[in-house]
Amino acid sequence: MKKLRSVQTLRAIAALLVLFYHLSDGGFIAGGSGVDIFFLISGFIMGTVGTRETPRVFLTRRLIRIAPLYWLMTLAMCLASLIGLLANFSFDLYRLTLSFLFVPYADADGHIWPLFVPGWTLNLEMLFYAVFAVALLTPRPLAVASLLLCILVALGFHDWQAAPIIQWTTPMLLEFVLGLGVARFRHVLRPGAALPLFVLSILLLAASAFVTVDPTPYRVVIWGLPACALLASCLSLEEAGRWPRRWLAPLERLGDASYSLYLTHGIVLAAIFKFLPMGILTTLVAVSLALVVAQLSYMLLERPINRFASTLRWTKMPAARP
Repeated sequence: MKKLRSVQTLRAIAALLVLFYHLSDGGFIAGGSGVDIFFLISGFIMGTVGTRETPRVFLTRRLIRIAPLYWLMTLAMCLASLIGLLANFSFDLYRLTLSFLFVPYADADGHIWPLFVPGWTLNLEMLFYAVFAVALLTPRPLAVASLLLCILVALGFHDWQAAPIIQWTTPMLLEFVLGLGVARFRHVLRPGAALPLFVLSILLLAASAFVTVDPTPYRVVIWGLPACALLASCLSLEEAGRWPRRWLAPLERLGDASYSLYLTHGIVLAAIFKFLPMGILTTLVAVSLALVVAQLSYMLLERPINRFASTLRWTKMPAARP
């Protein structure tokens, strides 16, 4: 599958939305939709590329793609805590192990997230990958994966007490289903309807900035459905040759480092605002440094890890027998 320019651009936008959400300390509510866009893209990519892989190859490739950088960030937080740089951060072997294994748990305040907080989304990603790997054992992986995810969400209506079950039955899993749906029915959308749908999706996501209630219980509707429309319309515009590739080239390049930006920006922002006062200049410095650190992380960590992974036997599909 060739790299889709629209998807790379949306990856960059999703990471920037999360960046500005944290930069505003949650004041920019619509920035939370970046996570939902990431989930839609993940469902689409797995439904497009993952169906060509065996369960073993699929899980190995996804684990190597996601885990190493996340583990490094987690260990960096632990090391910073040991040398006294993080006064409000503590860890123990039990929570470190659960974090490394992508198993949700509740902390002392009742929050269900790992030691490195952005990893809560990766817990859901890894669950999705596990479900999709099981579905690859069947003749219709997209339909089976969608059904299994819907069953998990349905189970979530029970009043569970265990932290893993609470998170593994969240309605946000439906956003992976929507992404799988885009992969299955992406060619149904006519080019003539793509631009109006694109504008509508942008307006709906922007309108969420003015929502006065907690969007979390309704985020599949408030953010998931518009994100689905955004992804489908962008793909249709690109396939019709109407994607403004030159204008969006910088965002497309940032899309390569979007995962690094998602994981590292919180650390950069915390470091900047610990030593510099709040203000426009400090904000510009923080954003610029976050982008630079993300690019360095991508070039020095992500890309070498991915290249090394491509040489491993377990990431290669078995040769077809004559």
